[in-house]
Amino acid sequence: MDDLTFEQQVLGRFAPRVAYPATPELGARVLAAIAEGTPSRSRPALPRRRALVLASAIALAVAIVVALAVPRSRGAIADLFGVQGSKIEILPTPAGGMTPTPFPTPADIQWIATPTSRDGARSAAGFDPALPPGQGAPLGVYLVDYARLPVVVVQYMHFDLWESRTVGFFVKGVPEGVAVHDRTVNGLPATWIGEGEHIVRFVDSSGREVAASVRTVDRGTLIWSAGGTFYRLETDLTEEEAVSIAESLP
Repeated sequence: MDDLTFEQQVLGRFAPRVAYPATPELGARVLAAIAEGTPSRSRPALPRRRALVLASAIALAVAIVVALAVPRSRGAIADLFGVQGSKIEILPTPAGGMTPTPFPTPADIQWIATPTSRDGARSAAGFDPALPPGQGAPLGVYLVDYARLPVVVVQYMHFDLWESRTVGFFVKGVPEGVAVHDRTVNGLPATWIGEGEHIVRFVDSSGREVAASVRTVDRGTLIWSAGGTFYRLETDLTEEEAVSIAESLP
């Protein structure tokens, strides 16, 4: 991904979400300075398109700094970034008279993953998947391959426990009206997404969405990261029961 594409994605994704007090008009001043300045011999002038993006990025950076000083804005930015290994986006409500595009039908783990054993998962993923005590033997252990980035899924009667140490992150697209709020798991930041359909997709370290990673989840989901491992617990249990299971992991 080139710098311009990355900067455009950053600006397009974050600018509409940032609420901040009125600030001086910086973009025009920066552009004027760039247009009037004479390039030095030691530093060539930036191409005009890159200069425009750079000026916008500077203005956005200032806006984010100001926003972090406002408690309400801090909360919105925290919701956007999510916990380590995960990002959450609140999907916009369709304009009046428009019918929202339906989500894909939720698929059982057997349709999107390959059955394996705990030893097989350990060998493929490079770590020993954690099993919650007191839950009995899992119904199955699976591997999901996201462009050669393995994710382990341990399935129980009432929940699927996803475990990952891949370089990338999961993006959740959550419709307005589905509950999303902060929790903690053993004192570490966590996020709970309540019941209601939401979209999950996997994005690699270069910002590219992994093909065929998009799926619909219609159960409550607890998300957290601990000891270098990212976890997501998809369940039909209550929020408190999900947190209790998460906090029992070794």
